[in-house]
Amino acid sequence: MGKAYGEGGRGTVAAVPDGVGRPTQGYAGRVYVPDHFSLTADQTREVLSHPRAANLVTHHASGLQATLSPFFHVDRGGELGTLVTHLVRNNPQVCEPVDGDALVIVDVADAYISPTWYPTNADLANVPTWDYITVHAWGELTVHEDPGWTLRAARDLAGRFEPGAVLEAVGEERLARMARAIVGVEVRLTRVVGKAKMSQNRHPSDVQGVADALGDHEELAAFLREVSLPYAERRHQLLADLRETKGRARRPG
Repeated sequence: MGKAYGEGGRGTVAAVPDGVGRPTQGYAGRVYVPDHFSLTADQTREVLSHPRAANLVTHHASGLQATLSPFFHVDRGGELGTLVTHLVRNNPQVCEPVDGDALVIVDVADAYISPTWYPTNADLANVPTWDYITVHAWGELTVHEDPGWTLRAARDLAGRFEPGAVLEAVGEERLARMARAIVGVEVRLTRVVGKAKMSQNRHPSDVQGVADALGDHEELAAFLREVSLPYAERRHQLLADLRETKGRARRPG
């Protein structure tokens, strides 16, 4: 996954399909993403390609409902694909009509960031912060009550982690009985926004310090080294060039 993070030139504005990318500031009901924290379409697609637990958020006449559930992505239902999961049949989210789109929040990784990890902290004290990678995906929710459909979806999910023999050992009769207690859920994606607040706005030496301190967090450390650090180096050089240009302009001719 780390390799994909570095693709697409993190400091560039990529051409992306409709529905993918960062929202404009103040876009109501969405998610705030400054330009330098925005994931590219390729990066969000890479995140969604891996089965992950995510929060399914829906609105109903009774109010908001949310459930943490494992999702996997399939290439059907449109250009952005579909996220698939299953829920207990008596969960209010699948019993009550949904008002509008569903939202799936995929929190990839996060960590507390201590200012003591910044080399620049010796010259100017900083405050702690929190770095994270997240993807928000919106779409039309469909509930499948057919136990056969739901069992196939559950098999698909399990098969992404281990051989089919694991479920075969349970037995078809027992699996069919268990499938009647759950329903399948699809979210056909219409918009996907990825955000990585990963110290991109820090001095390059600070980014390196954070990456070293988060060595045990492989996903975060990889993003810091492959995406945040190159971005911070370009930003630092750009600022240095601007200062030099202004300095020359002030010198007497």
